[in-house]
Amino acid sequence: MKQTLVFFLTFISILVWNCASVEKVEPRKIEKIMKVHAGGGLRLRISPNIEAKKIDLVPDGDVVETFGETGELEIQDGKQGRWVKVKWKKKDGYVFGGFLEFINVK
Repeated sequence: MKQTLVFFLTFISILVWNCASVEKVEPRKIEKIMKVHAGGGLRLRISPNIEAKKIDLVPDGDVVETFGETGELEIQDGKQGRWVKVKWKKKDGYVFGGFLEFINVK
């Protein structure tokens, strides 16, 4: 009986500790709205790497919401840029920023 009580109290303590330490996640803030300018479309990937798994192909001329750049400057297919975290049609991923152009949304 005593071991059961100790186990139960330990379990409750761990549960309370974990709940108290959970951080609140702030909503992401869109940095820019940008347009894909890549000719044949731009690959949306799961991570900021040319070798990363492809999620989808964002067609040329489509608009993406951007949430920041990551990594060092790279050159891909003659374009210089960084990887950019984006959202497109409810899909989150990364695209190479060298193929994005800023559009002024009013």
